[in-house]
Amino acid sequence: MGASKSFQVIAMASLIGVIVVAVVGIALTLTFTVWLPENPESPSEPVACDRGDGHDDYVANGTDIAINDDVNAYLVEPIGSCLSAVVVIHDIYGYEMGATRLIADELASRGYTAVMPDLFRGNPWNGTGNIVEWYSKHPQSRIDADVDATLDYIHAELDIENIGVVGFCFGGHQTVMASAPPPNRVRAGVAFYGVGTTSDEVLSMQAPTMLVYGQNDTIQSVEDVYVLEEALGDADRLLDDLTADDSNLNGPAAFVKVFDDVGHAFVHRADRNDPVAAAAAREAKQDMYYWLERYLPTL
Repeated sequence: MGASKSFQVIAMASLIGVIVVAVVGIALTLTFTVWLPENPESPSEPVACDRGDGHDDYVANGTDIAINDDVNAYLVEPIGSCLSAVVVIHDIYGYEMGATRLIADELASRGYTAVMPDLFRGNPWNGTGNIVEWYSKHPQSRIDADVDATLDYIHAELDIENIGVVGFCFGGHQTVMASAPPPNRVRAGVAFYGVGTTSDEVLSMQAPTMLVYGQNDTIQSVEDVYVLEEALGDADRLLDDLTADDSNLNGPAAFVKVFDDVGHAFVHRADRNDPVAAAAAREAKQDMYYWLERYLPTL
């Protein structure tokens, strides 16, 4: 009888142990389920590259580098392994301007290695003197060579083949120029309020390129923008909508968007105190990320 009771006690203890283990296991499972971070993918947002650290929108500090003996650049690299880079081309105020560097930082936070070369070689426009005389010191042939040197640096030193270009004002025009032959050097472009861009230049683009302007721009007239849009439409190169099918176009896609009630530089030098301009800047940048994700994915 004593042995039977002992067996019953042991069996009961074993059963209780099994129940405790099961309860603890369920509790742990629920705990981890509750605290696991959610990372839903939104179709309107580009997919960030895998940085390997569990953080979103996290970038390394930007640094100044030398492309070669003549050209410096601002470099921002995302944490982790990303397969695409964007050349950021500054406006006439140069590559040290904080507002444009913030654009490079933001591009890196979305998974792109960002490189902004100093295309004025230490001599940006300072707001005084004769701007025509100043600009004559920066011939297009030298600018083209410096952009090519930047592309070479990204290929050789950063080991990235998939490269796009984003530019503002002067840089918007240079984005269009960089998209011209030879092909396959630039995979995608986004040109913000490019000044002086011609119909021949946009028709020469060999990469899918989005052209963004402000309706109230007093430097680049909206009438000239519509001439570019008409030329692209006549050549069957124009998308009617940002998300439209591009398979039947007669060449690399182009998309032109004019934002109402905003002027020049409304994206990279946005006036946050103006709700209309601030909203337009946010929308324009989201369009940029959509375009880059479509034609220059980070993964």
